[in-house]
Amino acid sequence: MISVVQTKVFGVSSNGGNPCPLVLNSDSLTKKQMQSIAAYYGVETAFILQPESRNALFRLRYFVPKHEMEMCVHATVGAVSYWCQSHEIKQLNGIIETALGEIAVNAEEKDGRLNVIVEQFPPSFSNENPSPSEVAQALKISEEELDLSVGPIQSVSTSRPKLIIPLRNHEILHHLAPDFELLWELCDRYKTTGFYPFTLSTQSSKYDVEARQFPKRAGYNEDPATGVAACALGAYLTYYSTLQEPKEGWYEYLIGQGYAMGRPSIIKAASYISKEGNITKTQVGGYATILRKENLDTHSIV
Repeated sequence: MISVVQTKVFGVSSNGGNPCPLVLNSDSLTKKQMQSIAAYYGVETAFILQPESRNALFRLRYFVPKHEMEMCVHATVGAVSYWCQSHEIKQLNGIIETALGEIAVNAEEKDGRLNVIVEQFPPSFSNENPSPSEVAQALKISEEELDLSVGPIQSVSTSRPKLIIPLRNHEILHHLAPDFELLWELCDRYKTTGFYPFTLSTQSSKYDVEARQFPKRAGYNEDPATGVAACALGAYLTYYSTLQEPKEGWYEYLIGQGYAMGRPSIIKAASYISKEGNITKTQVGGYATILRKENLDTHSIV
């Protein structure tokens, strides 16, 4: 038997957010077992292990039903939230270990809820991206429904690359019904891990942006809340909105996601521009809800 904590992360309401099982004390599990457990749950699953560094709180491995990932922000938010709750901590500045190295996390209780911020990396912008016609074909829309006045179609990474795609309005965004085989083929060809179409023409004034995430061969076709993609989008918006006159400071965006799935979510992404006009820091965060703790018999699924 292993202990699993069920969480929901970035939810706006009780039916919103991205579910994430946290598997505790995972050091004895093999990679094959971890993969089988993620496939059993059918969602991103995080495995908490003892850290290799004295400076780290714990180590995390992340799996979707089809493969392991180097980073999963919502799973990190869920894990940090559970760790703080179980240790009765209301404020935290710490380090966790991931496949990408040590990641700084910050947690602070606000209005009875723990807000968790996960540091990411300075952005990299790909020079090799699909054409508007290729993207429109994969999303099954016309090229006119793209909004390239906001910025180009471009793969951006602050930890894992996502293809950022500007659309004209939220009606177009919410009615997307992609050709997933073609979408995944383009992801392979252009070395990105998913499509992240977004619009600045939102259905709600409380969001700066609304987006949807279609991951590459994850074991499901859409994600209700994606911190990795939201952080990349925040860096993209910061870069293209300040291209002519970059000013030093933090640029923050509230990103709504999951509405087309009936699982409304909110994510806060931020990027820092240095005196020299470069984006030198990125971060993303929000809230998690700890639902319950349960036991899982690994022999029944592995």
